[in-house]
Amino acid sequence: MKRGGTAAFAITAIVFMLAGITLAVFCGWSAGMDEGIDALVGVIVSFVVAPVLHEVGHVGAAACGKMECVQVKCFCFRYIRENNKGRITLVSPFADDQTQVIPKTGGNMLARAKAYTLGGLLLEGAFTVIVAGAAITLACLHINSFTLWGLLPYLAYLFLINAMPLEYPSGKTDMLAYIGLKKGYPTEKNMLAAMEIQGELYEGKSFSEIDERLYFNAPQLCEDEPLYAVMLDLKYRYFLEKGDMEKSADCLNRLARNQEYLSDREVEKVAAELTYMHSLNGDHERAKDCSKLCEDYLKTDAATAKRALAAYCKAFGKEEAVELLIEQAEVLLQKERVKGLVKAERILLSRLA
Repeated sequence: MKRGGTAAFAITAIVFMLAGITLAVFCGWSAGMDEGIDALVGVIVSFVVAPVLHEVGHVGAAACGKMECVQVKCFCFRYIRENNKGRITLVSPFADDQTQVIPKTGGNMLARAKAYTLGGLLLEGAFTVIVAGAAITLACLHINSFTLWGLLPYLAYLFLINAMPLEYPSGKTDMLAYIGLKKGYPTEKNMLAAMEIQGELYEGKSFSEIDERLYFNAPQLCEDEPLYAVMLDLKYRYFLEKGDMEKSADCLNRLARNQEYLSDREVEKVAAELTYMHSLNGDHERAKDCSKLCEDYLKTDAATAKRALAAYCKAFGKEEAVELLIEQAEVLLQKERVKGLVKAERILLSRLA
């Protein structure tokens, strides 16, 4: 559907949702104050329940497909796993809901990705049908069901906007992503390649031990596609582990030029890798400049940060600091769940020792 049609559908869906909320509250209030409050409570609860159910559906499908959740945001809650530590934080309820997972094994990735993509839609759709059925049944029995009627408008709205194969400014709907997987669109082919690489890394293969066709056979993407940066980062690590410094530097420089499409945290990680590369090349000035861009990241308990700092210290002749940073990185790697990343980082650290 063209952008104008997508906007028209989104506006129409919002109008019907607001009309449904108004009708539920009005009918409840017409029946009595308690019934009106019940309907209003249902509306409020729906703004929490609907996004939570949707993301729980994705997480559940991911778990069944042997995938690990590394980030999930729904309503005002966010769970994120970073540096082998998980934490729950409060965030803006107006930020886009999303779930990010990594496969724990390779193989059968297409079927697993399809199930993960549709997981939220299926759970939310099933719950919406159950609520609608219960509301109709209770109404026929003349039992107060205004809380359920209050729940329905937003539940149905969130289901419908994800059930249509559309692309909003915030990204593709679940159904459009599913169709892309089924028909083999370029973005989804890259997603499958990245997921397969991540699955094999989790199993214990390092970047250079994974079939190179996964890195290079996927179609080329536009720079504003998030997966463009993901695949470029994977290629950088593949070449770096292989020892091909020219090609790894080319990938890293292309990532740096693409920073307008990266998050602040991703920009810091790229700057840390640039610090590492410039340090290896003995380019002191550029190493200093890049290190200033990622000062906060270099202070974190991440093995990659310790490696970048070790290379930086080595470039400036601080051998005692190099040994200490390598030891710290090794301690952190012992806690890393993705064994392939452990193997890859130890290869890079061994070159600094």
